Amino acid sequence: MTKNQSNTNKVIKGVSSQTLVTLFLGILEIVSFSIMSRLLTQEDFGYYAAIIAVSVVFSALSDSGIGSALIQRKEIDKEFINNAFTLSLLFGLLASILLCSFSGLLVKYIADETMRIPLMLFSLTLLFSSITSINISLMYRKLQFFKVGLIRLISLIITTMIAVILALKGFGFYAILTKAILSIIITFILTYFASGVKYRLAFNFSVYKKIFGFSGWLMASSFFRLLSDQIDRLLMTKLFSLNTLGLYTRPKEFITQISEKFCSIFDSALFPVLSSIQDENEKLKSSYLYAIYYMNIIGLLLSFALLFNSELIIRIFLGENWMNVNSLFQVLSISSLFLMNGRIGDIFLRSLAFTKQQFYLRIGQLIISIIFITIGYRWGIISVAISTMLAYVVLMLVKMFYIIFKIKLSFYKVVFTLINSFKMSIYIIPIYIICYFFIPNNISGNLLKLGIFITVIVFLFLLYPSLIGTKYKEEAHSKIISIIKQKLLNNK
Repeated sequence: MTKNQSNTNKVIKGVSSQTLVTLFLGILEIVSFSIMSRLLTQEDFGYYAAIIAVSVVFSALSDSGIGSALIQRKEIDKEFINNAFTLSLLFGLLASILLCSFSGLLVKYIADETMRIPLMLFSLTLLFSSITSINISLMYRKLQFFKVGLIRLISLIITTMIAVILALKGFGFYAILTKAILSIIITFILTYFASGVKYRLAFNFSVYKKIFGFSGWLMASSFFRLLSDQIDRLLMTKLFSLNTLGLYTRPKEFITQISEKFCSIFDSALFPVLSSIQDENEKLKSSYLYAIYYMNIIGLLLSFALLFNSELIIRIFLGENWMNVNSLFQVLSISSLFLMNGRIGDIFLRSLAFTKQQFYLRIGQLIISIIFITIGYRWGIISVAISTMLAYVVLMLVKMFYIIFKIKLSFYKVVFTLINSFKMSIYIIPIYIICYFFIPNNISGNLLKLGIFITVIVFLFLLYPSLIGTKYKEEAHSKIISIIKQKLLNNK
């Protein structure tokens, strides 16, 4: 077996183990999401969204990029790990202290003094989150994807049960705040023991310098990434009411949860392997084409699934009282495609240690987002969603062009790969338009659209794979069919 095949097998194995746990994790998160959406008000979600948005500046300090430096570095020893841990601990403490200290000033921006204690409580998560990133990075370095996913699953089960009990007892947005805080603390404890590493404080400034050579720019980049991700909600705390903010963030959180699950599978599986081949340009080229092709197919499939079934999804997972967000939900569904494609660019930039360039791209993303949202908010929250989507598109294209230039990849090959990955749209879009105009928006109509969508997907992906593309037919279809046949034989 060649080294290239070995790396490919590592990715496939990582993706497979991640997919298994992510499936259960995603199902439980959706169940939790559905229950909480019915137990809490739109204003409760607005308060929570405001807390998350305002604390984003301090979250960047705890998300310092040191964990990524552990994965990206080819060789590490105990001294390097201890120094990385010490730095993460210091940054986490600094972030927590700053957020707690400035909570009094920040609540004036959000709403009122009643938010001060919740913000101070939330500051605790920054310390634990910072240290947890070291634990998880060491586990990812060992390709322990399944174990990390299992820990997150356990944490989610425990915190969901607690949050539901608190919501039923009338604690309002404190229920989801408690869920967020406990989730990070439980994950910290479990990953610490699972990683099997005993940390010691270390203050070797020469090692600090090596870590900052990678993570310094990554931390700065992380700050602007977090700020860009939350800028719509940050601006909305002043431009709209908290009730409107809750109306906007809840469907966005639902779609983001699903799309981020797919992104995290690719990220955690690809990043360690790509880092190991960062000096092998030909392998990087083939890996990039492979990644954008399949990520685009998955992104399109997800977007179409959400578009086709938006009314049914809202009815089941948010409730009838959220049906007025259907148009917003559909716009956000399209955005998920560009968000996922942009993440592929982020993975490659980090893997190649282009953290400085990533920093400048994040600044550009923030500026573009502010400009688009400032113009778009005048026409309501749907325009804010469209503005955010346009910012995703611009940044996705910029990242793509930069990576093509740096790894000396043929522009025409990339365009050809993208066109091939969009091939399914030719068949699905006309069917969606017909369904949109001619099938009524009631539960029977929603179920009919679901049936049509499933039929179309089975027809395209299983029965006539050539309609999806030659690459899919030759590389993926036969494997999918063999897995299905094996499952059927095992059941017999």
